[in-house]
Amino acid sequence: MKMSSFCFVASILFIIFISSALIGEGGLKHPEFSLLDYAGNEIGQGSTSPYSPKKTCGMCHDYDSITLAYHFQQGRSDSNGNLLINDGMDSKSPWLISHGMYGKWSPLSSDSSQLARKVNIRRCDIDKSSYVWVKSCGSCHPGGAGCEYDRNGHRYDDFAADPKNNIVPMGDNYLDGDYYQSDWANSGVLEADCLICHLKGYDWQARAQAIQAGLFYEAPAVGAGWYRKEKRTEAIPSGQAETLSFHLDYGRTVLADAEHLAASITAKVPDENCGNCHTGPDTKKRGKFWDADSDVHKARGLSCSYCHPAAKDHEITKGDVIAGSVRNEKDNSMKGCADCHLKGADDRAPQPDHSFPDLHLETMSCEVCHIPYKVNAATAVIDNATTGNSISYSVRDIPNHLALTGKSVSGNDLGKGWLPAYVRYKGKIEPINPMELIWWGDWDKTSHRVIPIILWRIRDFTGARAENDFTITNYTLVEALRGSREVNTYEEIETYLRELSKTRDRFGCRIAYHTPVLVKGDMIYYLEVDKLHKAALPTIEGGFQCCEPFDLSHNVVSANALGANGCSDCHAKPSPFLNRKILIDPFDHEGKPVYREVWEIIGYSRDRMIELCVPFD
Repeated sequence: MKMSSFCFVASILFIIFISSALIGEGGLKHPEFSLLDYAGNEIGQGSTSPYSPKKTCGMCHDYDSITLAYHFQQGRSDSNGNLLINDGMDSKSPWLISHGMYGKWSPLSSDSSQLARKVNIRRCDIDKSSYVWVKSCGSCHPGGAGCEYDRNGHRYDDFAADPKNNIVPMGDNYLDGDYYQSDWANSGVLEADCLICHLKGYDWQARAQAIQAGLFYEAPAVGAGWYRKEKRTEAIPSGQAETLSFHLDYGRTVLADAEHLAASITAKVPDENCGNCHTGPDTKKRGKFWDADSDVHKARGLSCSYCHPAAKDHEITKGDVIAGSVRNEKDNSMKGCADCHLKGADDRAPQPDHSFPDLHLETMSCEVCHIPYKVNAATAVIDNATTGNSISYSVRDIPNHLALTGKSVSGNDLGKGWLPAYVRYKGKIEPINPMELIWWGDWDKTSHRVIPIILWRIRDFTGARAENDFTITNYTLVEALRGSREVNTYEEIETYLRELSKTRDRFGCRIAYHTPVLVKGDMIYYLEVDKLHKAALPTIEGGFQCCEPFDLSHNVVSANALGANGCSDCHAKPSPFLNRKILIDPFDHEGKPVYREVWEIIGYSRDRMIELCVPFD
């Protein structure tokens, strides 16, 4: 087998192809082309060399321009290529070095990770290097940008392989946040993989396994299905370790025929490919599920790309999420409810005939009524405090979480579903999952900053590690907890705070240099004159505030919308809307959940709440 050569003669075809988004499904067919390896050589029969997406697709497509889109950059640069990630980006919140996932503290990640600064003085300040970030987070990123280039613009593998740079595989490497304990010369880089979106049935899980194994070069070929999975056993000091490897085999055609790959490429991104990266995180954050049973738009045949189209620059249009901080200049670039249902952007969209006053539309988003309940469980609480390893509680684990009753507004039994909470955002009430986070911080009273403590350092403190199944081995803590799964009693909190104030990590650094605090329920607990105190979480004006709620924008219903049964869906006594109980603290000092009602959260006075609870029917 010899793969088909790319035909440069048909230049007019490429001009049309590049300027058109219509590939397949009635549009232009993608022209045939050859797969090229990382050296630019054509891949022939029986080759085991990984193909390079950049060399292959970059023959015709402007790879460098496309990868400036925010899905690739995730905070590293702006759309013009100007580097945004910076060690001193945010003086109010110095642990944030970009506003995207590449550089932002992420309490939702498996270990509340922080990307290391480029320049570091102490090893104890480093959580994730760029190399570890790619291994941990690269499975949900298409590659390119921070997966390919360091913060000085050098390609990782080239820089690491150059002897004059003295980069030692898995060495400390000058405590450089891009090269600390990295192996770029052997792993290669993770180039932007076009097929992750444009190949139907893409093997996302296999790609993720390859990335987590440090096989960055091979990951795109593995994702396309051109592999045979192998396991190998290696000797390690404690015994035998089984690791995963992939043997590349371009003869595999389950997903795509490598010789005629063009026939398998589609311009319209399948919803399943979007879901590979978005389903897991979005279900965790919002309980989102995208199928015909859960969303009226999906039931009508609309795809992800219908509301979130992208142009030639690959900037996928987006909404304005409350917790979002990536390319905020692109906020509300997607099609919104009003565009189709009020402004006629799609003549198939029904025009609403609301019987209630327009004041409702002025003060509430459409989603408030049209996402009245969620069926799929979302995460309600993330406890990073007890062991130093994230313990998650879903909405199913917290008694009465987010609900006044166990029924939706339509009277249907929610079973294991839940009802949204609400906040005011840019003048309108929005539905959310508030998601509570419990974590340890270092309170600098002079600057009014509570600095999150890196979780591997908390695990050093508790003794809970992967090898002991994250079991606490610090005897003093074990004695205080007495088998409890959470830190919540006054005695437990005091014990942790006292121990934190005097404990050092594996490198001999103090874990807290100022005042250690427990952050829980938007409050901090701290010791002063050997007594436990509680206060509101201090922040610098306009600075960091933990943690933003996750707004709800999918799983839209029509017939069962809030108000479908009349005004009493909200205006009743008690009100299923205003008197809905929202979780504020998952466990107080007695282990009981603490709630606040919606009217308090959205800023109504008690008198106004009582006035609005008068039955209108």
